[in-house]
Amino acid sequence: MSRWPRPLWVLVGWSWFLWISRLRNVFNDDDLDSWGTAWRVGVVVLFTVLALIAVLGERQNGVWKGQALCALVWWTVGFWLIRGGGIILDDHDTAFTAIHTVLMAISIGLAMWVWTARPR
Repeated sequence: MSRWPRPLWVLVGWSWFLWISRLRNVFNDDDLDSWGTAWRVGVVVLFTVLALIAVLGERQNGVWKGQALCALVWWTVGFWLIRGGGIILDDHDTAFTAIHTVLMAISIGLAMWVWTARPR
């Protein structure tokens, strides 16, 4: 068995935990309008579906195997660099910024672990 599945499962588990739990915050935020709710739910759906496709792709021996993984890893990195960077630079309270900085660091770190451990 290669060292590949463990990093994948950790990233997928983290992604599902983080983004599915995010739904509670979205639906409980009375300050969000319908567009604000919709795009946040869209992000949750995208992350959870990409994680599912990455798992399913790992079980295949075809073209999807590497592409699904690549999509999950680089979407994770790109999202957090843009959104997390915006949170850091925006005018949020210290606790909010600290929590999201930690979430960003964990997510990017796990994505890079998966990327460096992937079979070549």
